Amino acid sequence: MGSTFCTMLKFKNILFIGLFFGLLLPACNGIGLKPDKVSEKERLPVDFPQAYSLYTEDKTLSAKGPAGLWWQNFNSVELDRIMNLALNENFSVLKGLSRIEQARYKALEAQSRLYPELGGSAGVGTQKLKAKERDSVSTDEWSLGLNAAYEVDLWGRVRAVRTSEDEKFSATREDLKAARLSVSGALAEAWVNLIENRRHQDLLKQQIELQKKLLEVIILRFPLARATALDIYQQQQVIEKLKSALIPVVNNQEILKRQLALLCGRTELDENFLQARKLPPVDKLPELGLPADLLAARPDIKAAGLRLKASEWEVVAARADRLPALRLTASGSSFGDDAGSIFDNWIYNLAANLAGPIFDGGRRRAEVERTRAVVDERLQNYREVVVNAVIEVEDALTREKDAAATLDSFKKQRALADKTLREARRRYLNGNGDFINVLKEELNSLQLDHDIVSQESRIVIARINLYKSLGGCP
Repeated sequence: MGSTFCTMLKFKNILFIGLFFGLLLPACNGIGLKPDKVSEKERLPVDFPQAYSLYTEDKTLSAKGPAGLWWQNFNSVELDRIMNLALNENFSVLKGLSRIEQARYKALEAQSRLYPELGGSAGVGTQKLKAKERDSVSTDEWSLGLNAAYEVDLWGRVRAVRTSEDEKFSATREDLKAARLSVSGALAEAWVNLIENRRHQDLLKQQIELQKKLLEVIILRFPLARATALDIYQQQQVIEKLKSALIPVVNNQEILKRQLALLCGRTELDENFLQARKLPPVDKLPELGLPADLLAARPDIKAAGLRLKASEWEVVAARADRLPALRLTASGSSFGDDAGSIFDNWIYNLAANLAGPIFDGGRRRAEVERTRAVVDERLQNYREVVVNAVIEVEDALTREKDAAATLDSFKKQRALADKTLREARRRYLNGNGDFINVLKEELNSLQLDHDIVSQESRIVIARINLYKSLGGCP
């Protein structure tokens, strides 16, 4: 029994020494390959702007994005409530969470390759031998074994794979942030469109009532020969047109409600969730900062940058795969005729081998060049995302500026239309004007009311797009 114990101890010592040096080698060697990283200057387009073309003269602007969750700048309890629901139950967000879990476990899998792999085995078998003119002989055999394997990461291949997966995992988390930002923007736009439709509906109903009252006045004037049958028909036609315009406005509200429900991960929303009939106020512009701030604020830019880094490490792994690999293996097993004697007999071995490719038809070299082409593709994708982000900010600023100027013009036109309409009515009631002039001015005023509502909605949507393009904080 003492010899068995010594044998076990000897095997354990050899296995320990082998694994110790296997773990020590990668820590001591400094010959691991490094990636040829793309510099920050090379990442940016050659015409990357130093400042935005609009509103850059304001010295109060800083390099910070909108504070807090961007939609809270609208001070709407209703918007906050449905936004919270969407960001927790939206299908794209939930799928993004699942993708994060996939990337996390893939990164853990890559990290596990830095450690030795230890396996065990146990077995029992019966062998029966039948000889001529002899009785059969049965033999039982019990076995127990351990085996270990480890690849010494001489060239950094395993570490490169692990780092690449870590970068992809980080990119996936940024993808989730981008998805939440996209969902929040789509939800806010649909909410604003719903309020706009309700305002159009309210305007149409008010206008229908006013036109009905005007029709009553025309009918009363008809027996006095101060109105004609044509005037009555024209006024009736206006009322019917307003009623027909009301139908798609009401139906569109139902479509928008279903769209909001889908964004919240449901088939329908409680009516109490959607009661607003007034657009939120749009305050002064948020702090824009500089275009370079988008590199840290936009999750889609960060995700593209992380994937670029991941591809750089993939090149390292592909290059290291062309070099010899050092692998350490150790195994030991014991066996006996019964369970009690299983430790009486031992077999063990400890080996190291250095193997490398001699001829592979250029397969590994082709893989290196392929991964380098992937780096170039992701570099161009990163540049495209950066350029698109700057353009989105510029477009949002331009749209908001244009919408504000157009709204101011509409309001001035509406004030002039009120004066013109009053004068046309006065002349018609005094018998000095034609009803067609009244009708024309009525329709002009109605159209301007709707234009003002639409333009106010465009201003809010432009501000939503500005918050999104600055990166938001969803």
